[in-house]
Amino acid sequence: MQLLVHLPDELVERFRKSIPARQRSDFVRQILERALPKPEDELYRLALQAQAYDDKHLDEFNDFDNASFDGLDPNETFDMSKLEALCQK
Repeated sequence: MQLLVHLPDELVERFRKSIPARQRSDFVRQILERALPKPEDELYRLALQAQAYDDKHLDEFNDFDNASFDGLDPNETFDMSKLEALCQK
């Protein structure tokens, strides 16, 4: 199968200078095989499931973002002495 890909001129020039014409397709194939996750990879499958869940439940994360800053001033800087004092109470 052929695939049309747009690349920057500089990258194409380096590619053509570095890889002989008859070896370019195989070179690209090898790079893609190494770089792309395999569908049978368990972590990849779980990541896809997690992303699908996240996409369906966008409002959950809005609630989480709001709750994570309850009682905190986003403009306040971190002060270790304040944290230590709170932990000792």
